[in-house]
Amino acid sequence: MAPSTTSPSSPTVNSAPSSPIDVKHPHLILRPATIPERHYSWVINSPSWRGILTENAYYLREAHLSYQDLTRNGGIMYWVLVDPAGPCKPACPETPDHILSACETIRKPCLIVRSNGEVEDVISYGIGGVYTSERHRGKGYARTMMQLLGHQLKDLPDPSDPKKAHVRVGFSVLYSDIGKQFYKKVGWQPHQSSHISFPAKLPSSVSASSATGKVKKIAKTDLKALCAVDCTHIRRFVAKTPFKAGIKARCVQLPTVEVMEWHHAREEFLGQYATTKAPTVKGAWAPLTPTAEYPPREGSEGLDSAWAIWTHDFAEKKLVFLRLHVPPVTSANKDAVSAALRALVVAAAEEAQAWGFSEILSWNPDDLTEEAVKSVVGEESYDLVHRENDSIASLMWYHREGGSEEVEPEGIEWLFNEKSGWC
Repeated sequence: MAPSTTSPSSPTVNSAPSSPIDVKHPHLILRPATIPERHYSWVINSPSWRGILTENAYYLREAHLSYQDLTRNGGIMYWVLVDPAGPCKPACPETPDHILSACETIRKPCLIVRSNGEVEDVISYGIGGVYTSERHRGKGYARTMMQLLGHQLKDLPDPSDPKKAHVRVGFSVLYSDIGKQFYKKVGWQPHQSSHISFPAKLPSSVSASSATGKVKKIAKTDLKALCAVDCTHIRRFVAKTPFKAGIKARCVQLPTVEVMEWHHAREEFLGQYATTKAPTVKGAWAPLTPTAEYPPREGSEGLDSAWAIWTHDFAEKKLVFLRLHVPPVTSANKDAVSAALRALVVAAAEEAQAWGFSEILSWNPDDLTEEAVKSVVGEESYDLVHRENDSIASLMWYHREGGSEEVEPEGIEWLFNEKSGWC
């Protein structure tokens, strides 16, 4: 039997856009990769992205990540830019130089909330793996690919469930490692991209046991309940919180359990490779009140506790917060929230030290989180970094067809823009 060349879960996608786009190479097409093309893309981009992995281990990791709950059934798609007039053997490319550029997209559940109170469940696509092999660089192929991709994603259906066929694509995101200008020129607007960095080694004045006395370590089995409660909280928060002046719409990538498990599949693979052990502590939970329940009850918002879900970066030896759940702060609970955040900082430091890591990161922290870090590690021992070149969160907005909606880039607020959204 001849080998399959396409994924059975891949939706049908037009090879050319339905309306003209001003691209440098109008004769080229962007289409889903065949299985051999997908595998070859991993081979050619591995020198840049495999990090501490061997080429074979990198190949195995990418295959492993493609079969997670988030990515199976068409959740991840692989794309190639090709010249339809050029010679190629997509079924079994012996010399697949016909792949001019390549990338991948991951489908995620999201929300859009408008200033008139409307809440819309949408799909977003996270874009990653943008790569052009050396022999094809400098010819504008990546630019053409991204222009075509941005256009095609807008109408890409969800193939995993026919009942979701009506759910439209609201936006797409990427995290640029080449600064802000390249992707901005092809439609992805840069948004706030900052992080707080603090050391894993705590000052001698900090008593870890007293600070984390009531903190609970988050296990893999706890994630489903925590993520469900967190998503309930986010839905209510984004709908009822007043809009800032000039903001017409908010968007959120929901930190579902499937999203978290994809990140943890990545860390566990690297952990096994680097140390022969996989991390079992997925975060930390801290109560605000004596009656706070762990895990929180289904349907609640987690307003009586704070928690951090993190991932272990074995390549750079850092602990990175994927999501920091902080309940709305009021005059009545501010002290309790601050104490809980300090306890989470200490718990994260303990986990980082257990793995020999030296640094902890949290993306786009609020003022209270920064204050908590400062009170634990000291004013001179942490950095608030505004990134200009790497992991630049960038977003392309898709207007609704047939509607009167006109939202300019500056009128969009991207909330809960944390590491969990990265791909």
